[in-house]
Amino acid sequence: PSGIPDFRTPETGIWADVTEQVAGEDASVEQVIPDATSPHEFQLSAEDRATIEDSLLLVYNGADLEAGIPIDEIDVPKFAVSDHVGQLLPFEEAGEHVEGEEEEHAESGLDPHVWMDPSGVAAALPALADALAEADPDHANSYRSRAESYAAELRGLDAEIEQQLGSIPPQNRKLVTSHDAMGYFADRYGLEVLATPFPASGPEAEASAQTIKEVEDAVSSSGVPTIFAQETDDPEVLERIAGETGVGIEEHLLVEAPGESGSYLSMLRQDAELLRNGLTDTAPTATQ
Repeated sequence: PSGIPDFRTPETGIWADVTEQVAGEDASVEQVIPDATSPHEFQLSAEDRATIEDSLLLVYNGADLEAGIPIDEIDVPKFAVSDHVGQLLPFEEAGEHVEGEEEEHAESGLDPHVWMDPSGVAAALPALADALAEADPDHANSYRSRAESYAAELRGLDAEIEQQLGSIPPQNRKLVTSHDAMGYFADRYGLEVLATPFPASGPEAEASAQTIKEVEDAVSSSGVPTIFAQETDDPEVLERIAGETGVGIEEHLLVEAPGESGSYLSMLRQDAELLRNGLTDTAPTATQ
């Protein structure tokens, strides 16, 4: 609607959804990176940049996720969510993937996928509300009130997921996924990222035969019952690994965007159900 503050988020639908929950009817939130586009690879067009520079606030992930966007060169107030979620995980603690990472992630060594822990997002909401309030003081109280309510929803979801995943047998609490993007989720809910054929930036790089063999060996030796492909990935490599190891495969893990789940809350709820169902199956006997 005309006459209300205009905010931008260059992240995919996750941060657009989170920002909208806090902005409510008092501001217009526009998503810049389409859901079908990798935030690691996205480059601003001249029109995109002009759109952002016309806004009152730029909300973005940070931690080098939007590596193709010259954030520092854009002259508008900015809010990096990753600066407010708590301690960022280095990749070696966020789950070891088999081969190297995109250059920008290798330099920082930090996992940017902070939204996969809803408790961290809840922790960032007061600061987000303050940033919106500074950009639009007339609606400051409304932003802070909505942030408080949404944080309560996220804390409730966090407890729900913790309880749901608690039913996974200890020997099955290991994840093999398309690429290394589940570190915060695993750290929060007591899972282990065992192996991934692609780096955190996704399957843009080709997985080598050696990498695939190493993942197959990890699957066979661990006895995990199911491996998981992100919904936006080509599942061919994981299908091959599943075929060689005799485990199941789930192809609808959501990480980069809510997709058809419709919201950030629904995305995490769907992922938790998918993981619980896949990992509570009877696991094959691990080989020695």
